[in-house]
Amino acid sequence: MFDVAKAKMEQLVIHKVGNKLKDEGIVISPAVCRLADGDVEELLLKYFLSSFREKLLYKFFHDTDIHLNEIYMYAAQAFIHPADFYQQSVNILRHLYEKSSHPQIKGGEFYAAYFSNCIVDEQAVEAIGLFKTERKEHYLKIANSCNEFRVGADVGINIRKLDKGCIIFNTESVDGFRVAIVDNVNKGGNNEALYWKEEFLRLTDVQNSYFHTKNCLAMCQEFAETIYGPVYQADKKDQVVFMNEAITYFNCNNEFHLDDFARDVLKAPELVEQFKEHKELYELNQGVPQAAEFSISGPAVKTARRKFNNLIKLDTGIEIKIKAAANETGNIEYIERGNDEAKGMNFYKIYFNSEE
Repeated sequence: MFDVAKAKMEQLVIHKVGNKLKDEGIVISPAVCRLADGDVEELLLKYFLSSFREKLLYKFFHDTDIHLNEIYMYAAQAFIHPADFYQQSVNILRHLYEKSSHPQIKGGEFYAAYFSNCIVDEQAVEAIGLFKTERKEHYLKIANSCNEFRVGADVGINIRKLDKGCIIFNTESVDGFRVAIVDNVNKGGNNEALYWKEEFLRLTDVQNSYFHTKNCLAMCQEFAETIYGPVYQADKKDQVVFMNEAITYFNCNNEFHLDDFARDVLKAPELVEQFKEHKELYELNQGVPQAAEFSISGPAVKTARRKFNNLIKLDTGIEIKIKAAANETGNIEYIERGNDEAKGMNFYKIYFNSEE
């Protein structure tokens, strides 16, 4: 777990990086940026840090030796000698340019920031932030001169939309540090999307309680949609019931035990066997170790519950959203599914006391 809400920016360097394939080059800032305006610093902090809502952590790795990971070494040197942060930012910029060779990668401003007072596992640590701006937006400017208003246009950065970023926390240095990342431009699996995490940073998962909880709940969602639904003729309402019960189990327990989960959520013996087989295959395909027991992360459950698809979409253009509390599934009982033979259509019957 990490918290950057009270982080303080000690140093900032702004460079520019282009696409290497297009031979766009780089622009190196001559010195550390001087921020005399407190409002600008506050806006920059919001721009850099507000997108790090997902608490999943990664770490640097290399196939043969962690010391051959360039960003790991540049960050380690900056943590040891903060006075050399500017030079390390230039080294990182050059490395980023070398990895920016996909034809779809856009050039933009590259920011390197040195932070203090970042919290990781309740400990205050220093951190290095690396951020890149790729998208610009048009906006209007209104000027008032002698009560005469003029409208102009300009191009700028939306501080609510960080394109790419990472925060390298100065902890667990022997194990590759701890790193949080954001990539809001490319969330798919293409080569363009992979370059930030896998080519530039070279990160792998930190398999802690947050990772295992998030991974297991994602697997439960896949099981509901690909096994429980088609194989057991479970409609969308039944799938929502299953996922609500799964989330309730995670929300009400501190530890995950596969046999306990099977008893409390799955119940039917044939469903239990299908689930265990699916879990084993899912973890094999994801390349993660099988975990029959692990500590449950509350923040991971909260994130999964927020992303859980509890919407029933019907082909008649009607949608039913089922809102369940964190520890109950009672409102599912107020929905019944049936079939009207005269119309040749399925239907949902919903019970309620009053409209809100």
